[in-house]
Amino acid sequence: MASLKCWSPAQRVTLFTVIAIAALLAGNVLRACPFCLSPPMTLVEEIAASDIVVIAELLKFEFVHTAGVQSPQSTVRIREFLQGAELSAKFGRFQTGQPIVVRQEIAGSVGDLFLLFGSLPDSGVSPSTESTFATNSAALNPTDQSSAADDDGIVTADLKTTESASRKVRQTSFLIPELISWDPYALVSLEAIRYIRNAPGQSIPQVQRLPYYLMFLENPDPLLSIDAWAEFANADYEDVKAVKDQMPRAQLRQWIADPTTTPERLGLYGMMLGLCGNADDAAFLEKQIGAVPPTGLDDKKFFRYGTDGLMGGYLLLTGEDGVKFLEQTRLKPGVPADSVYAAVQAIQFMWSYESSVIPQSRLKSCMRRLLSNSEQRILTITNLARWKDWESWPELERLFRNECANDRATQRAIIQFADECRKATTADGSPLEPAVAASTFLTQAEVEHPDLFRSTNNAEFLGP
Repeated sequence: MASLKCWSPAQRVTLFTVIAIAALLAGNVLRACPFCLSPPMTLVEEIAASDIVVIAELLKFEFVHTAGVQSPQSTVRIREFLQGAELSAKFGRFQTGQPIVVRQEIAGSVGDLFLLFGSLPDSGVSPSTESTFATNSAALNPTDQSSAADDDGIVTADLKTTESASRKVRQTSFLIPELISWDPYALVSLEAIRYIRNAPGQSIPQVQRLPYYLMFLENPDPLLSIDAWAEFANADYEDVKAVKDQMPRAQLRQWIADPTTTPERLGLYGMMLGLCGNADDAAFLEKQIGAVPPTGLDDKKFFRYGTDGLMGGYLLLTGEDGVKFLEQTRLKPGVPADSVYAAVQAIQFMWSYESSVIPQSRLKSCMRRLLSNSEQRILTITNLARWKDWESWPELERLFRNECANDRATQRAIIQFADECRKATTADGSPLEPAVAASTFLTQAEVEHPDLFRSTNNAEFLGP
């Protein structure tokens, strides 16, 4: 995300608007972290999606020449099956302790441990006599002391570097067939292996799984910390909210205050502190957001991507008072686009996830303020249509005929709004007053601007 700082404000606003509108029109899937970038698959998901997952120990890496082509080749020893153990039982030459050869570079030192993800072919081909793996681990190194337990059974072979041992590796190792396609690997520590072993199974309800990952969110091992973050970012919001009493308030504040915290984590941590915090935490978040309206220079120097999550957490703790704060410091003329957009994201979060905390009428009136902001106008119109804020129609019609008379993109957005507004009815089925006005507008505008109607996609806005 840091590279976005090199973009001009107009470029960033365009990017953010496209992303936001796409998210709005995609529906309202309540992900845990609306402020996070798209999270990767978790390790539990990756393991479940793979045919074979093994912990393997690197024995050697080399380049081999075949038909004049030099190819990478890694020899590893299977230490443990995390997925596909039934294949080990079925095929006698695919066992724990078995050395195998992988046609790719596995960079590391002899004895390093890796996760290897394997996929079987769809055709269901079974191993043949020419398939395969190195013959057995004993043949690789008769002096190997790998049977000695080391940290819950994970061991590092005492692989000798004598010419005799190297020759035995060359003699007994040959290529795995096309039976298994090995996907990218991950270097794993003993701590990471314990983490994977102890991780709650995918069949366990998410709300029961999340507490395990709280303790790993800032683990020094990036494999663990990224996976723990991804577990929260992929979880349902209600499940995250359900474990708020177990969230580490003091640590969340430390992580938020750390200037090196990445944007997706900053957003998640801000939301989490809003869920578990108190009045002191609200004051802390307000300080982190910044009480003084930023200038362009301030934004360039101090703005942190992920501030939208801080604002979302702040609104959770302050309600309507927090909305007033954002109006006074962010939703006003002269505030840089990045800061305005962060506030918009926070308001959208409250509408989609916590609409009972702040009255919807208050969120609508707050959003309407941005109709005067040319950079945020299309996104604002999209939100107001999704929120069925038909009271804003008179202002939109005025914009269509005045400030936006030469802005075809905004005019198209207003036409889409009007197309939805005209369908609005009272409880007894009578059309609302704005609906009548919008219908009249559409009839006139189609005559006056036929080109706009030809180019406008009249797809229906999705409801809240």
